[in-house]
Amino acid sequence: MVSSCQANREHPGKSIGIEAYPEIRDLYQFAESKRQKHGLPALGVGFVRDGRIIGLGVAGERALGTGNWATVDDRFNVASCAKSFTATAAAMLVEKGVVRWDMTIKEVFPDLKRSMLPVYSDVTLEMLLRHRSGLESWMSRKDRWLQWRSDHAKLTARESRRAFTAKVLQDRPRHAPGAEFYYCNDGYLVAASMIEEVSGKAWEEIVHALLFEPLGLRSMRYGFPPANETAVVSGHGTASFFWSRTVPVRHEPEKYGDPPFGSPGGTLYTSVADLLRYLDFHIQGANGNSTLLGRDSFERLYTPLGDVGYALGWSVEIKRDRQGKIVERSIFHGGSSGGDRANMWFCPESRTGTVIVYNHGADEKLDAYREIFFSLLREFKGVL
Repeated sequence: MVSSCQANREHPGKSIGIEAYPEIRDLYQFAESKRQKHGLPALGVGFVRDGRIIGLGVAGERALGTGNWATVDDRFNVASCAKSFTATAAAMLVEKGVVRWDMTIKEVFPDLKRSMLPVYSDVTLEMLLRHRSGLESWMSRKDRWLQWRSDHAKLTARESRRAFTAKVLQDRPRHAPGAEFYYCNDGYLVAASMIEEVSGKAWEEIVHALLFEPLGLRSMRYGFPPANETAVVSGHGTASFFWSRTVPVRHEPEKYGDPPFGSPGGTLYTSVADLLRYLDFHIQGANGNSTLLGRDSFERLYTPLGDVGYALGWSVEIKRDRQGKIVERSIFHGGSSGGDRANMWFCPESRTGTVIVYNHGADEKLDAYREIFFSLLREFKGVL
């Protein structure tokens, strides 16, 4: 169990900053009980239903043992939840006629024709975003990521993605493109580089203009927070000496870059409330109530291929009746930075969604999400 460890100031016993969210139920007591149960430094939870945030709560410390309490407006690292933003922005650009789902790597990068392996020539934007490109997860290892940043420190994030694309297309594929699903961060970097090449704009600029700004997601930004920023929750891990203990994971923007070239696949920081607003955008869109993206495009984002429950930036579980008609869908994505974990979930049919974020990335904390999620649904069973 994680205690406040001689906090510098007494906690007020409610979510700090909740006053800015009138008529929203404070979930502090729920969050605090789950934080203690699972040994988490900080935990943020939220519930949205059909256009309105109805529950929000944050408990615990930004960094364990400091007494520096987390607030409802603090930003958590939601890591691979960023993939949903990447796929959604791509869908918006398809509707605008800037890109096409079926545009190929050889079409976008004719200058790479001689250097890349021919097997990648006809890989499309949609294949990359569905994790069906055949690419291996070369960049998933921390040592490779750090070495890449060191070797390309003078490049912008966009330039680094372009250089990475040229490099990874020379590597042998894990399997034949299109043959099977394989979750791969590398594919999202190549997909974003394709979009940057066609649009002439950096990925971070594209997503800010298409999603952050129109949806009013003011807390959202890519990249590691600067050292002097206080409204951010620090990641934690487990260190083993004579016994295991929770320790902070230091933010390292000087090593990873700000923003890191991996923005399309991760390194997204946001408050719980803004992530709930983003979920509601999808809830409304799935029900035909969005002016930013058409209903058919939303449906494409949520439609898996074959038996694999992954669509475009979202995992999808579908419940059908005896006639095969969809009764309800669970649409979700999780993320882990190594020091943080996050999960966002929504059901278009019940028009509800949840957010759960906590700042402990150790493997033994992975199952905490599932227990918290089902407890949160029970907490709001009256509105489902």
